[in-house]
Amino acid sequence: MLNRILILFGNELDKNNLLKTGQYLKEKYGTEVYGLYIRDIRKYEVLPPTVEGLVVDNSANFLIREWEKSENIQVEELKKVFKNYFPVEHLLIEEGITQEIVQEKMLGFDLVIVEKSKTITANQKDILRHHYKPVLLISEKNNLKIEKVMIANDKSERVNKSIFAFLNMFHKLDDFTSVAVNLEDETDDEFSKYMEIAGKTLNSLELEGKPIDIISEKSEEFDILIMGDLKHSFLLEKLTGNTGLKLLENIEIPIYIG
Repeated sequence: MLNRILILFGNELDKNNLLKTGQYLKEKYGTEVYGLYIRDIRKYEVLPPTVEGLVVDNSANFLIREWEKSENIQVEELKKVFKNYFPVEHLLIEEGITQEIVQEKMLGFDLVIVEKSKTITANQKDILRHHYKPVLLISEKNNLKIEKVMIANDKSERVNKSIFAFLNMFHKLDDFTSVAVNLEDETDDEFSKYMEIAGKTLNSLELEGKPIDIISEKSEEFDILIMGDLKHSFLLEKLTGNTGLKLLENIEIPIYIG
């Protein structure tokens, strides 16, 4: 079931993209929608040293005031846009470390929606490392529509977990396309059997080539992509390169990670 979703706002140029996604889910699934804006305290880490907690550099004091002024303006602008879609009381304003607050808020929500910038930010990486509830990534120019669903199927337990979480949330959907690359020797017959018993239509494609190129190209034919979580892959990212992370940056359609 999809009872409550949380939209995480940051420095997006256009908040309407995320809000339209929330509106779509509310209208189609009757879900309750909340927004979250976090005043991240880590921005103060770039300031000069302090004495007993007091900033001794006047330029630093000026910088703090300017940051706070800018952030207050941003919050007020967000409130104006937010109330065009949802009650302004559903917009939560918190102060702290982004990843820690998102972790705490996840306890009360089924799904967290985050805008995906062209280059994955440090905050986005932190969320993807530590999330324990599904995350939906929406690209800067693409709001959500869920009809044609693609699975980036590496035949692992992680993608299987994402698929089952997706099926539980979006139970009205019946047609899925699974795309596996360079995995013809590996089977996932049990998953195919489950989909058949559940009354779902599964079109399985076994392709050969460069995974990033193939998945990116095929994704253009679909509305949303299901991927497995990237928690463990991040540890190897610098050593091996990471197909999942590069896919996140290259793909324009919404990405669901359970």
